[in-house]
Amino acid sequence: MNLYFISGLGADERVFKKLTLPEQYKINHIKWPELSQNETLHSYCVKISELIDTSQAFSLIGLSFGGIVATEISKFLQPKATIIISSISTRNGLPIHYKICGLLRLDKLVPAFTMNKVYPFTYWYFGVTEPADKKLLKEVIHDTPTKFLKWAINEILNWQNEVRPDNLYHIHGTNDKLFPFSLTKADKAVENGGHLMVYTNADLVSDLIRAHLGNS
Repeated sequence: MNLYFISGLGADERVFKKLTLPEQYKINHIKWPELSQNETLHSYCVKISELIDTSQAFSLIGLSFGGIVATEISKFLQPKATIIISSISTRNGLPIHYKICGLLRLDKLVPAFTMNKVYPFTYWYFGVTEPADKKLLKEVIHDTPTKFLKWAINEILNWQNEVRPDNLYHIHGTNDKLFPFSLTKADKAVENGGHLMVYTNADLVSDLIRAHLGNS
């Protein structure tokens, strides 16, 4: 079966490299397509869906913003399973201050050139402490186009989805600072897992993915 991995903001396929999954699964990493003018989240998800081979059984695995994208795609495709990690399944998972920022469009006031920089609080926010983990996070954030970051942050803050897909399975860390665990209604908790637990707690996350795919 094909597995399609969709990464998050300030991330790419490198954050999935520590996951260990059975050889029976063919791993496909979705590359973020170029944004079109006046791109909406729906139109972007349709664009990504065109990269998925629906003639064969497939599942989606989305991290952070990629989890939002996977949730949207699962509304009009029929994945065997949709697994989201360190993400949210509905707008109810957004903290109130995110919603206020979106309503007041405060994100528009942030200069684009500041968005792919790493600041002292960044590592704390993502829950990374080891030098190698910090190095990876710094690299992938620097490599993320600011245009995409600005667009995607706006889409997250203004996401209106209120319906959780039936086949969705949500893995979340109890110490996630970007999307607080208490708001997520996750199916599986990773104790003390931070937002980047797919990398820092890869063995445990791998076990949870394998178990769910095996039962799907």
